[in-house]
Amino acid sequence: MASLFDSIKRILPQKGLLASSLAQRIVLGLFVVVAVSFPLVVQTPPLDLPEGVPASRTVRAPRSVQFVDEDATQELRSQASSAVEPVVRYDEEVVDVAREQIAKFFDFTIEARSDASILATTTPELIAGSIAARLETEYPNLDAAVISAASQMSRAELESTKTSALQLATTLMSRRMTDVDLVEAISTLGASTKSLPYPAAQQAVISAMVAAELQPTLVVDAVASQAARKAAAQEVDAVIVARQAGENIVVEGEIVSAEDLEIIKRLGLFDQSGSPESLMALVALVALMVGSIGAFIWRYDSPIWLSLRNLAVLSSLFVGMIWITRVLLWWRPDISIYILPVPLAAMLATLLISAREGLLTAVLSSLAAVMLGFATGDTVVATLVWAMAAVVGVSFMTDRRRLFYVGSTLVAIGALVGLVGTLASGAPLAEAVKASGFGAIGGMLSAVLGYGLLPFFEHLFGITTDLRLLELANPAQPLLRELMTSAPGTYSHSVMTGNLAEAAAESIGANQLLARVGAYYHDVGKIRRPAFFVENQAGGSNPHDDTAPSLSALIITSHVKEGMELARKHRLPREIISIIQEHHGTSLVSYFYNKAAAGDDPVYEADFRYDGRRPQSQEAALVMLADSCEAAVRAVKKPTSNRIEASVRSVISGKVDDGQLDDSDLTLAQIEAVVGVYSRMLASIYHPRIEYPSTTPRRSDNVQHPAHESS
Repeated sequence: MASLFDSIKRILPQKGLLASSLAQRIVLGLFVVVAVSFPLVVQTPPLDLPEGVPASRTVRAPRSVQFVDEDATQELRSQASSAVEPVVRYDEEVVDVAREQIAKFFDFTIEARSDASILATTTPELIAGSIAARLETEYPNLDAAVISAASQMSRAELESTKTSALQLATTLMSRRMTDVDLVEAISTLGASTKSLPYPAAQQAVISAMVAAELQPTLVVDAVASQAARKAAAQEVDAVIVARQAGENIVVEGEIVSAEDLEIIKRLGLFDQSGSPESLMALVALVALMVGSIGAFIWRYDSPIWLSLRNLAVLSSLFVGMIWITRVLLWWRPDISIYILPVPLAAMLATLLISAREGLLTAVLSSLAAVMLGFATGDTVVATLVWAMAAVVGVSFMTDRRRLFYVGSTLVAIGALVGLVGTLASGAPLAEAVKASGFGAIGGMLSAVLGYGLLPFFEHLFGITTDLRLLELANPAQPLLRELMTSAPGTYSHSVMTGNLAEAAAESIGANQLLARVGAYYHDVGKIRRPAFFVENQAGGSNPHDDTAPSLSALIITSHVKEGMELARKHRLPREIISIIQEHHGTSLVSYFYNKAAAGDDPVYEADFRYDGRRPQSQEAALVMLADSCEAAVRAVKKPTSNRIEASVRSVISGKVDDGQLDDSDLTLAQIEAVVGVYSRMLASIYHPRIEYPSTTPRRSDNVQHPAHESS
């Protein structure tokens, strides 16, 4: 029965753009991009939780979340920064400036008094008036009494007064003075100048000039103050908001706070459809991811790239995983990731294709969880380890009956990653134990769903898994049991052929299991007329002796067609049917052809050839060669290693010369390896036996039959 995939493939155009292999893969990639982007763009319906009002429902954290509350942290750091006192320093420049201004006043007054023109033409009163006028112009804010007193002082008095003023200012400003200290110093300045040995007028000038230029010596260091405030802010620890998986964020009826809304937003439980630009970027990211995966498969796994069927399997698993997870999040946003069958997609990829694709699907599963906002941090690592462990465990699954052991392993690993992953996220032990229980359930679901979905995928895509082949290799299979009872000689020959083909497949890197099982079924068509085949005659009469060669050839060649009919009836995989169809190719039934040619009637070679198809795979070619070599060596008289090898080489050379292996992709080196394997194995089976003496007389009544191509 054809699979749904084969039916779809048959309706694809045979000509035009879509007939191109690359175009088909591009279309498949675009389908995956669209199918994956849609559930990512269409987010979970928004929660109606306005701030400051009672919550309409209880919201639980589906996973652990931890983040820094930037607003609260900034507020605390601002408070810490504001609490830092300004950093002050002693400013020597202030002292120098004050001394310079005091000295400048007295120097200006002395210079005015020393003016030669004034001294030569005016009286002392006019000189004092002229000096006072200059001082009023230069120092308009200076008290008139101070100006009058300074203008009447002699040069010597000015010099001594200047010295005392500078000394007093230096003494006062050598201390670390703040604004408060400055007020106090100015208030006591008058008392300090009265102790000087000068008249009251000079004392007044000293007090006024020092008070005018006196400044605080402690100034704010802006750079140091800023650094101190910054250091104080940095010492404040960030405000961490955390919720553990399963913990209530807000309970129904409680007032919703800004912090609650931020936690819900961080968990992706709000509508975060975003702007058109962000949605386009998300679709572009998905396209880049799909393209990268396709490029990886094309570059490093060409057999999978060349198989559109396998690419479709991987695509369906990835898309299905995204959609199922999204639907579950729509239904239960607070569901635990560990209760889900996380390893399921990786398991199916391993069973349907190979462990390499299983590991690739495990990575894709983790990426899907991240894109959906379903897993972060430690959870991503835990789920990836879980899926990878499942791939390794499934690789040891040799039949469906071992599903129990694989399921037990998945349950144990799920419980372990649930425990460790939750503890690693900072959750308490009680929460981790709960997650461990969820992991055990998830492992059980993975095993059960894997067992249930595997036949579905086998039928949907027409894939023959190793498990299916192992089941078909069981002698209890109805068709093999019928072959065993109806044609025991053929059954024995098929088992021998399977052993040969399996060993040869191992030596050249072909599919050993497919070669062996294909050999088991390659001659099932002989069930219809077993007596016409020499291996089932057991020394009795040969019906071909009384049959025309053309009819005998027709009977012999018809076992291929009849075998295909039986295989389809028993719903054998297409790979096995192909081996049945191809195991003789278009070979010539030479025994009956030569027998017919010895007669007088005209003989056409085409009437004595198999109406099959030349082997299209290495496995089918190996079965063909094993079938013919085993039959030929069985007819060798007095077999020795050299005779057996010569017979094997002769058979295989004949197949090569007849073009039977042209479509099988077997190289000359591989053919030579097959010759060695078949010669060695057949020599160990058909070597000469030692004839042991017998005490009872024996008589030889074996009847020799011609070794024709009946097998």
